[in-house]
Amino acid sequence: MVAGETPAKRPLPEVQPDLADPPEREEVAQVVPPAEKRLGGAPASGRGTRAQALEIIFASATELDEGFRTSALGTPRYGKTYHLQEVAEEALTRGLVEVVFIHDTKRADVQYRGAVRRNVADLVARPLRPNEPPIVVFHPDPATAEKCTVEEIAALGLRHGRNGGSVLVLADELYKGLKGRQTWEGRSFAEALREGSSIRVSSAFTTQVPQSLPTEALDLTETTAVFMLQGRSLSYAIDTFRLPPEAADVIKNLQRGEFILVTNVGDWDGVIYGPK
Repeated sequence: MVAGETPAKRPLPEVQPDLADPPEREEVAQVVPPAEKRLGGAPASGRGTRAQALEIIFASATELDEGFRTSALGTPRYGKTYHLQEVAEEALTRGLVEVVFIHDTKRADVQYRGAVRRNVADLVARPLRPNEPPIVVFHPDPATAEKCTVEEIAALGLRHGRNGGSVLVLADELYKGLKGRQTWEGRSFAEALREGSSIRVSSAFTTQVPQSLPTEALDLTETTAVFMLQGRSLSYAIDTFRLPPEAADVIKNLQRGEFILVTNVGDWDGVIYGPK
């Protein structure tokens, strides 16, 4: 299935009914290293590069040979999509995943680089060709508006992981996977967050309004790139991530491409990453 130099080439799993839920893990692994070990020599405050941020994002996958869970939140046009495109491509380069499935239905034009397919059925009918990258961007057909759901792509990713593959499932604007405020439309993306790392299923998502997400989306995500936020979304992020009050001024003054990185253990290193 996977073209190029990616390791452990495997075919796409056949489309089939969802498998039974595995037993719930009793604890969520929190393996992000201490700040003084995470920054690759960067100071504990000040500026950091995107490369240094990626070292933090990939820490669990690199150290434990598991999946990673990351997200990006912020107002539109401040760099969330660019950031996660870089995460996806670097994860492939490092061999942390062998294929990426991206749900990209927010706009009429395609936002991510990759091989475009309408839905999973279209991917099965038209498998990746040798000259196509192992990044599948699920985007509606402009002629028919035929598209797929976050649930459909996350379920495919879980099947791929259970079959021994390694995959990143990326949902651009995770609200597309909800049927209402803080309520999942299906079970698969939540399951990828809860159980995916142990079967090398990584997850990533963007959101503009973090308060609309189910609590587990933020609680189980190991790292979150916080881009510019204002108003209630900013206040919610400060409270949710248990950030110090001074972080509010930093976040609301971030420029395009800049972000801070926080972890699910309430850790912020005081660094502004990006734009390069």
